Amino acid sequence: MTVPRPDPDFAPSRLVVHPGATPRYSLIFDDFGPCAGAFEARGSEGGGYAWHGLAEALLQVHAPELQGLIAFDPEGSMFAAYGEDLEALRRLAGLIRAVQTDRAMLEQALDTVRLEDYD
Repeated sequence: MTVPRPDPDFAPSRLVVHPGATPRYSLIFDDFGPCAGAFEARGSEGGGYAWHGLAEALLQVHAPELQGLIAFDPEGSMFAAYGEDLEALRRLAGLIRAVQTDRAMLEQALDTVRLEDYD
């Protein structure tokens, strides 16, 4: 496993490369602070599980062609997505970055997900 490294294409997430005959990649994200209020207003802690729900909503609305290319393995204090398609993870990272600064996009995505199914 390659140690996560800063990469502006993936920020604020981090990319982990798992070498092998078919390389796999993980996208790690734990900077929940900027969006915490939107989750809290919906009765959610806004941890890794809730971000899993948000990520699925973002993909459904903004990149449905990526569904099935990305798998999820969140924990309470960390959101994690993984797969073999580096470009798919790069696009998900871009969506995560976008909701950090675009409150309307964040609220729209949160309106489409039942967070209690993920917390």
